Amino acid sequence: MPTTRFIFYRLLQMLLVLFGTVTVLFFVIYLLVPGDAAQAALGNHATPEALENLRRELGLDRPVWVQYGIYLQHLAQFDLGTSQELQRGVGGIILEYLPATIYLTLAALTLETLFGVGWGMLMALRRWPRLEALSSVTSALLLALPVFFLGMLLQYVFASRLGILPISGTGGWNPLNLVLPAITLAAAQTAIIAAVTQSSLSQEMDKPYILAARARGLTRAQAMLKHGLRNVSGPVVTILAIDLGTLLGGAMITEIVFSWPGMGRMVYNAALFRDVPLVIGTVLVLVIIFVVINTIVDILYGWLDPRVRAGEQANG
Repeated sequence: MPTTRFIFYRLLQMLLVLFGTVTVLFFVIYLLVPGDAAQAALGNHATPEALENLRRELGLDRPVWVQYGIYLQHLAQFDLGTSQELQRGVGGIILEYLPATIYLTLAALTLETLFGVGWGMLMALRRWPRLEALSSVTSALLLALPVFFLGMLLQYVFASRLGILPISGTGGWNPLNLVLPAITLAAAQTAIIAAVTQSSLSQEMDKPYILAARARGLTRAQAMLKHGLRNVSGPVVTILAIDLGTLLGGAMITEIVFSWPGMGRMVYNAALFRDVPLVIGTVLVLVIIFVVINTIVDILYGWLDPRVRAGEQANG
């Protein structure tokens, strides 16, 4: 398959995913989520006249398919709409909360890269039964523990009991406030990166070029660092690229637990008030980031490896 055609198909898939995301979110929120946006905005003591006026002002008195069509028209003009609760442009609100989420996401990505790759290298280098058993138990715990439970556990130990780290908030972007939420967000992904690194390195360390490096006088650790690690960087970098989008979208629970003023916490509050434009706009931005990153990775793979494009063509 030619490169241009491969890129075209990937971009078309991205547009279809975004359209499907908007459609599903819109009808799920309107048809399945209980509550009334006007009631949530004005409170339980609002008069029927005030509720009716606000519904008319927000367009909530129109049929749902009409509201959907109007929303798509605005979206085609890159207009994410106006928040029903805050009465501000959704785009401006997202830009206000996005930096905090990016700050937390990049910190978590850095932690999972350093500790995940280091953990995997250690396990590939030192094949000790007790160390492998400890690694397996630790990985299982990190993958099994719910995010909210891990976050509250870290708060209790390091903030409440030991008092060495802040319990919540950004603290004026103080790096110390970042430690606990970043660890919570990165924990499960760190175990995955470690497993991929260990598996890939274990296979590489028995290959002829590593044995040749060992014959030239390099230790096992030196051969791993100089030769093996570079050759297994592809799968690890791919996972990290995908994780960037995953962490951005998965930070909601972490932000709620640590009162972190990011997009996850903001969209949670918007959902409580049934603020449809803000919820859809925020989720759409997160999906765009995730899909764009995945599309870029796919395109790069297809460009670098013709076998990927050949597989696409064979699949139809």
